[in-house]
Amino acid sequence: LFQLLNSLGDDLKFAYMVSKLTLKVAAENSVEVIPSVEAKCERCWHYSARVGQNTEPPTICGRCVENVAGNGEVRHFA
Repeated sequence: LFQLLNSLGDDLKFAYMVSKLTLKVAAENSVEVIPSVEAKCERCWHYSARVGQNTEPPTICGRCVENVAGNGEVRHFA
């Protein structure tokens, strides 16, 4: 299962609808949920350290700035 999920790369977080996801090899399947301490982007609602790094607009994350004003992100699976 680890290899399959890991093959999705960063797109896996979109399948699980979470801001961040870390996979680890373990003897059995389990899930640990840890609430984020990062700021919430008002556009995508992901919690990210990149919220506020841009002055225009200051309330969205760098990923959303790229999607709104740049070339947009590249997704492979999700």
